[in-house]
Amino acid sequence: LGETPLAIQYPSLYRIVQRREAFVATVLQSTPLNIQFRRTLIGNRWEEWLHLVSRLMEVQLSQQPDKLRWKLTRSGEFIVKSMYLDVI
Repeated sequence: LGETPLAIQYPSLYRIVQRREAFVATVLQSTPLNIQFRRTLIGNRWEEWLHLVSRLMEVQLSQQPDKLRWKLTRSGEFIVKSMYLDVI
């Protein structure tokens, strides 16, 4: 969901989640979602949770393996020159 990990996008939820190592796919496998928090979600945390869940409901996971994609080239493949140009 975006360019940054969910832990960075939702830090207040990440700080109180029971299992920080859980994969999104594992959480999405069951209804209700397979996730537990160490505290009750109230106020801003509740609003963040609702926002996150609404975003997750749009995700369609596949059985295909993940792929690495290099953002500095159009092809998505790593090229030393692209890294050099980005550094300078």
